Amino acid sequence: MVIGAGSVGLLDGDGEMDMRNITLTEVTVIGTYIYTAVDVRGAVAMLHSDALGPLTWSDERPLADGQAAFTDLLEGRYAAAKIVLWS
Repeated sequence: MVIGAGSVGLLDGDGEMDMRNITLTEVTVIGTYIYTAVDVRGAVAMLHSDALGPLTWSDERPLADGQAAFTDLLEGRYAAAKIVLWS
């Protein structure tokens, strides 16, 4: 997570979007530009209160097991979409 200048998650623009194609095909793009620290605190509070229901698509592992967790995901040895690392 990147936190700075009152915003969270804004990274370098490495991706590319074909804006010409989006315009010509009249694609509707919906989203937000950036999250604030307040948004992140609210999301974390929802996670801790179980407001989102069961999160069977995720798992938790200690930070020390982070490399193994990413390797498991990359090599298809684990079915979860996300692994949360904690210290």
